[in-house]
Amino acid sequence: MAIEQFDVEVKTLEPLLVAGLRMQGHYQDSGKGFRQLGVQLGRYTKGPPLTLIYDSEPNDGDADFEPCMPLRKKVHSEEFDVRELDGGEFLCLKHRGPYQELGRSYEKLIRHAEEQGHRLVRPVREVYLKGPGMFFQGNPRKYLTEIQIRIKRDDAGGEA
Repeated sequence: MAIEQFDVEVKTLEPLLVAGLRMQGHYQDSGKGFRQLGVQLGRYTKGPPLTLIYDSEPNDGDADFEPCMPLRKKVHSEEFDVRELDGGEFLCLKHRGPYQELGRSYEKLIRHAEEQGHRLVRPVREVYLKGPGMFFQGNPRKYLTEIQIRIKRDDAGGEA
């Protein structure tokens, strides 16, 4: 079976209300954060979970990331950071396959950004459209993750 290839897209995304738990360590530890968010805020969640990645380079042993759950409405939380993520123009690419293989999709996105003269703005978003369930891992070859990176055009200035 051939590997499914997705194209890079430019999308305008609306602001998104989320609850997040900032963490440092291994990316695989994000599951603990998602469990905490799900247990405490499950009835308020809306849409697929996502991780904000603050690192400029892959750094799995000492990564800076934030598991997040989109929310239907603003809630008060002592444990989680509840806020609205900025909307705007994003380069987006869907990745089918295990999380360990996301690197090739990141490379494709970054190459596209350079070719088009876009500046990338952190944090990067990984939106988990299809992944492991609460009780079963599922088939990692069928996981579907959308990588979203906010962009600024080189002629627009701004922080990257």
